[in-house]
Amino acid sequence: MYVCICHALNDKKVKAALDQGATTPASVFRHHNCQVQCGKCVPTMRSMASEHRATCAQLTAAAAAVAATPAAAPCCGSALPEPANAEAVPAYAVAAE
Repeated sequence: MYVCICHALNDKKVKAALDQGATTPASVFRHHNCQVQCGKCVPTMRSMASEHRATCAQLTAAAAAVAATPAAAPCCGSALPEPANAEAVPAYAVAAE
């Protein structure tokens, strides 16, 4: 869907700018080397930016929760001994496209 008709910016282009670090409508326009003309797209871009920030915060919190969660005990209730070579394994987040 087109977000900015003046510059032919669709939602994919706006999301790409947000993924690359844009946080405001002005930074989205700078990312695409243009400026606001009529301004009718600004509220939509603001909401897209806030949704993007919320999604990033959720992914960060989920990755932190996965990293902090100890391994689940087997169903019989007895915990298995920790292996001798147990080292911290980094948690990998889902890559945003």
